[in-house]
Amino acid sequence: MKTGLTHALTSVRWYVQSVMGDRDYDRYLAHHASEHGTSAPLTEREYWRQRFADQDRNPQGRCC
Repeated sequence: MKTGLTHALTSVRWYVQSVMGDRDYDRYLAHHASEHGTSAPLTEREYWRQRFADQDRNPQGRCC
């Protein structure tokens, strides 16, 4: 069983990864599997290229 400190550190790590976007590709894969199961998903490299290209074409809500 995890100690309180280990659990807290795991929670902080999960939160930081979520905020920084580290889990976005995993969420994309889960969505793709549930909604578009028969087609092949984008590779991780293709996903990030498309995401950044979309942000450049339509910049909204960014601080910088």
